[in-house]
Amino acid sequence: MTLSIENIKETLADKKIIGLVIPDIGYNETLIKVVGALSKDYDKILYISISTPCESLADRFRRNKINTNKFYVIDCITRTEKDFVMTKNCIYVSSPKAIDEIQSAILNIIRAHKIDIVVIDSPSSLLTYYEHMDVLQFMHRLMSVLIISNCKGIFPFPRESEGPLRRSVELFTNKVIQLEPDTFDWSVS
Repeated sequence: MTLSIENIKETLADKKIIGLVIPDIGYNETLIKVVGALSKDYDKILYISISTPCESLADRFRRNKINTNKFYVIDCITRTEKDFVMTKNCIYVSSPKAIDEIQSAILNIIRAHKIDIVVIDSPSSLLTYYEHMDVLQFMHRLMSVLIISNCKGIFPFPRESEGPLRRSVELFTNKVIQLEPDTFDWSVS
């Protein structure tokens, strides 16, 4: 069976929170394509970036002709590496190690902007800074906030990476979609 972006959209229409398992090879490009396709249906998207600077993410969006004005970004990495210039719709937290600060930024953005959908890229990146159970508790709190806020959520994971965390987080999702390298149709009807 060939999956399509429409399958993801239909699942999100019916479910609140989905897990998205993406092959490691091409993970970043695939996630950008998914987010770009979803941006056609959602006006306010919160993108939590654990390891990609907001500046790089915005460049990827522009190269893929994705409207950056629909996004609010929480950048967890830029302030650890260099001085930064405040960017419209971007919150720079001090570090991926600042999980309470990340959680507070998420709550503030969801409340202030009535976000439609949240994407966290990638939950497994947090394992560099925290133990499995700490990351799992954070993911569970985030999912609870999304449900209470009537917000959709996508939790993408690289297929070959961090299996135990992925399997644990999948227990809290409404559905898991496995993307295969050669079985995904990007056409949108």
